[in-house]
Amino acid sequence: MKKTLGLIIICTLFTGIAQAQYGYDSFRSFRIDMGATFANPGGNELDAGIGFYVNPKFHMDDNLLLGIKYERTAIGAANDDFLDVSAINCYASTIDYYVSTSNLRPFAGVDIGIYELGSISKTIMSNTTEIELGSKFGIAPKIGVSFGHLDLTLQYNMIFDQNERFNDFNHTSIKLGFHLGGGEN
Repeated sequence: MKKTLGLIIICTLFTGIAQAQYGYDSFRSFRIDMGATFANPGGNELDAGIGFYVNPKFHMDDNLLLGIKYERTAIGAANDDFLDVSAINCYASTIDYYVSTSNLRPFAGVDIGIYELGSISKTIMSNTTEIELGSKFGIAPKIGVSFGHLDLTLQYNMIFDQNERFNDFNHTSIKLGFHLGGGEN
């Protein structure tokens, strides 16, 4: 699974670099998105969480961007039975399509990659059990808007093949961030 993810990331980078060399008149070829995320899991066992992301991207043309993303999100427990929930790490290739080239740019896209779910510690009547949840494949469709160098994104993270007992790591996230570079020439 990690070899497949590595291959996806390498192909994304090489394609972006090769395409960026041709350049486009409207936007600079490279940018880095970064910001904070608020996560809301879909299940009953986990509450909301917070995190951050870093997402370097290449303009394939004025509307299409390809990139790679690292995101880390920590989601807390909903009840006293859960004492600890590890952070969720995401390594993904990203595709974004921007509808316009104006200063206000709505977009839609998808992230495809690996989610490292870590482990959960559960304590019941002074007995603690730690369950290792491992790495899982996932996709995350998204919509959003960029205004100047500010970004607002709504994304749903679908993580496949989760542990039957702890299967509510799928989550909606709201991202507020900014990007460096990639602006108009």
